[in-house]
Amino acid sequence: MNDAMQKIPAQFTLLMGDDTISREKMKSDIVAAVQNKFPTASFERFDPETMSFASFTEKMLSPSLFQEVRIFLLRDAHTLSRGDLDMLTEVFPYDLPDAFVVVETDRPLVKKGKDKAGPKDFLAWAETFQKHIVKKPAKFAFAEFVRTPDYKMAEWVERQTPLLLGRSIGRKDAEYLVDLVGADSGALFSELQKIDIHLPPNKPIDRGAIESISGATRLMTQFECAQALGRRDFPRVLEIIESLYLGSVYLPLYLAAIFKHFWALFRIKNYAQAHPKDIADFQNAVKRYNKAVQDDVGLKIGVAAGLLSDKQRASIYPVIVKSGVVDQALTFEYRDYKRIFAWLYDFDTGIKTGRIDDSKIGFQLLCYKIFKAREIGDD
Repeated sequence: MNDAMQKIPAQFTLLMGDDTISREKMKSDIVAAVQNKFPTASFERFDPETMSFASFTEKMLSPSLFQEVRIFLLRDAHTLSRGDLDMLTEVFPYDLPDAFVVVETDRPLVKKGKDKAGPKDFLAWAETFQKHIVKKPAKFAFAEFVRTPDYKMAEWVERQTPLLLGRSIGRKDAEYLVDLVGADSGALFSELQKIDIHLPPNKPIDRGAIESISGATRLMTQFECAQALGRRDFPRVLEIIESLYLGSVYLPLYLAAIFKHFWALFRIKNYAQAHPKDIADFQNAVKRYNKAVQDDVGLKIGVAAGLLSDKQRASIYPVIVKSGVVDQALTFEYRDYKRIFAWLYDFDTGIKTGRIDDSKIGFQLLCYKIFKAREIGDD
């Protein structure tokens, strides 16, 4: 919010967008600014189950009984009918000395593909609302919060942490948190809140805090184990295996994930053999941040690997680019893949028939063989 809004918000505010965390933070700041100026401010929330929208707008126009300031909260505005939206517009010309209205929706105004993300009547109304801001900027305010793409979530964490928690976090530490937790903003905010509780005031969030709080409480998955093997990161593999055996573990799930991951790598290896120029173009595009080429070729590679469909262009960054599967695929030779698949088959049938023990040491040995596939002899 700008300085003027922090002192006293606009009388009518429209908050749009699917970045729920940032949108909720803005709404909380607006409410706090009103309550700071008017400590006895009360709330009026629209509930279509208990009142008509006409009654809600009439309350806005009617002075409060005890001259208290009221904050009118209207969620899911995109569900309003055209008639309801017109009624809300009719309130705009009036001077409401004791009312602040916050209209909210999770639908962004920006275009997504060819279509805009929301009912046409509401989007038309939102565009009309913006025209009121030009005429009376002190009375009307608008803010849009569009969900950050997965490949920019570390940037989102770095930017939002000071606003949400009053702490700082570096880009590398933000990237590490996203790697641990994933790209869901709700999950990231939850982890940031947990870290915030355990840290002294004003201390930055660093890798040590993330490891001790988020890393220690998070369950490792079979997919992380497969990824670590693909990256040939054996210390990480051992760390994951140790965490698995702290509780009960069903190894066939992990074997299936490892097979699926290496089968995708094998298919990328075959694609690279048939289309070496595509692989070179992709690697150069990633290094130079050429997103157009990266996405065009990355989609071809993802489809060839069975990791993406033709319509999953939006998933190229997390699935192909960030995961590093192309580089992983090229670090293994054809005979390595042949050995790995044979070992996985033998271990899977062995533990299911009782011929092989599914102990931690047995699983560690299997993973070590995969890690050393190139150096182990055929016998």
